[in-house]
This record gives sequence, structure tokens and C-alpha cells, in this order.
Amino acid sequence: MPKLYEYFGLVFLMFSNEHSPIHVHVQHGGTESVLELIIINGEVVNVVFRKLGNKRMLPPAKQREAEAFVRAKASDIARKWNEYFVLHQHVAPERITKRIK
Repeated sequence: MPKLYEYFGLVFLMFSNEHSPIHVHVQHGGTESVLELIIINGEVVNVVFRKLGNKRMLPPAKQREAEAFVRAKASDIARKWNEYFVLHQHVAPERITKRIK
């Protein structure tokens, strides 16, 4: 289960047995949501939240923060997805300490 990022209490990761479309799991405290990247012609056109089973979703403020982060890092997330699931390469986690605007 590669961890991609830690960002002000939010943890972004992918599960090793994942499937398309490109998405990340975001955990904060006891909550977890999935953010799917909608990509058309190589460009991220939308980010969609999805509930994960019976887990509590991120609270609204954390959802907004997670979405802004994923939009800012979308091309990097897609690159890491490709490296891990297609090229079978190791993906190193990053701790982000500056706020995304």
C-alpha cells in the first residue's frame, strides 16, 4: 500500500490491489474518502469524491482541502499511478509542509 503524501494531517495513498480509474484514498483521523481523477485527453477535468464502504467520509472542510491538494498534484498522482501499477516501480512518499493555494 504505497503512501503518496502526508499533508497537514491528511494521508494520501493507493492500495496495492487497485483498479481504474486513477484514484487515491485520503485518510484523516478515523475518516476515509476516495478521490477519483477524471482524465480526458491526458488532462484532469474533474475530481470526484466517493464513499468507501461503511467508512465515515472526510468532513466537508477536509474534503475541500483534499480536493484542492489532489487538483494541484493531479499530474504527479497520475505519474505515480503509472509508475506503480504499470511499470511496477517503487513510489516514495512525500511530506508536504507548505500549503497548496
